[in-house]
Amino acid sequence: MSFNRLKDLRGRFEQQWINGGFIFGYENEINEKHNNDYPLLLVLPPTSELPSTEGDSREEYTFECLVVKPYYQNQSGSLDVVLSLLEQEGLTWIQRVLDSYGNKEVILSPDSISVEREKELYNDKLIQVRLTFTLDCFSHNFSFMDELFISNLSPRVWLRSDLGVKTTYSGGNEVVSKWIDQSGNGNDFEQTTATKMPSYEYELSDNGKPFLSFDGTDDFMTCVNEGISSGGNGIAHDHTIFFVAKVEDSASTGYILAKNTEESNSTKILIEARKTPEGSVLNIAYIDSLNQAAFAAGSNILSNVAVFAIKFHNKSFHVFRNGTQTFNDTEPFYDTFDFYEGKPLVIAADSIGDSRFLEMKMQEMIIFNDDFSEEQISKVTTYLQHKYNI
Repeated sequence: MSFNRLKDLRGRFEQQWINGGFIFGYENEINEKHNNDYPLLLVLPPTSELPSTEGDSREEYTFECLVVKPYYQNQSGSLDVVLSLLEQEGLTWIQRVLDSYGNKEVILSPDSISVEREKELYNDKLIQVRLTFTLDCFSHNFSFMDELFISNLSPRVWLRSDLGVKTTYSGGNEVVSKWIDQSGNGNDFEQTTATKMPSYEYELSDNGKPFLSFDGTDDFMTCVNEGISSGGNGIAHDHTIFFVAKVEDSASTGYILAKNTEESNSTKILIEARKTPEGSVLNIAYIDSLNQAAFAAGSNILSNVAVFAIKFHNKSFHVFRNGTQTFNDTEPFYDTFDFYEGKPLVIAADSIGDSRFLEMKMQEMIIFNDDFSEEQISKVTTYLQHKYNI
């Protein structure tokens, strides 16, 4: 067995697992000190086969991996649904490992992968998915081609309700402490106060998909990179924001997404759900440092889960609902260059998290630093509509 190759594999395994804790070791290390970070990935040291013929540089490694998390008896998702999401996290991780080898020197042997689901383990009612696979040659892709299309568009932020949602148990509910950015830019969103964490639900009645539920009273999440400014990962002047969400007609007015809302003399982004006699509608304002605004009055009903896209370019923006443009506005005196400075980007409240809370169900959000063409907006929308049965 090549020590250097195995060391490289182990390093990539840990690097590509961004959703929780990582152990390269043995099963008795799970909950050994009751301080695991879930979901936990444990990779057992592999078995190995040397090349069968001289001159053959390939060596097969058969890995057994466990993806583990607690299962709370009264959480809303069925055990089968929770295990399916855990399995998806494991398969997405394997694909990321494979994709990290651009020259295809490490690949997955055909028909090598097996999956086993287990429950009530390690005296703590944990559930796990056991994955067994052999690395040798590329032959599988666990991601939808549309997901690869999204990755190739280089999102700045990518929050998915089916991947990278870190939860804990508080007040009888499973709640979200961190929503991990899948773009690779580290723009995670978090909430450190348990009572202000949104709850995590496994099946929205509209489409049977998982979602984060914000209560409209004090729940919100904040980007860990203030202003998303570190590493040049800020929101540029030209950008396109997609989100899949639902706001009940009974909800009070509040922010879906906000930036710099409490800052004077700074550029602001306000994406709001405004309560009207007709129900909750989408309301948008971009405000520059001179308090000049590009503004869209409410016209998009939010009571049904939908894919919304907001494209900002130059001095104008365009709003799309399920791929159809519903509004656009241009303000000739509006001017700003970027949205880096000021308060952090916040979901479901204002920029400091003390008002404008919104009762909302959020399933996905993607932010791109580019003004997309209508064709690109249509393609991303189609992917999200297919994924969320819209």
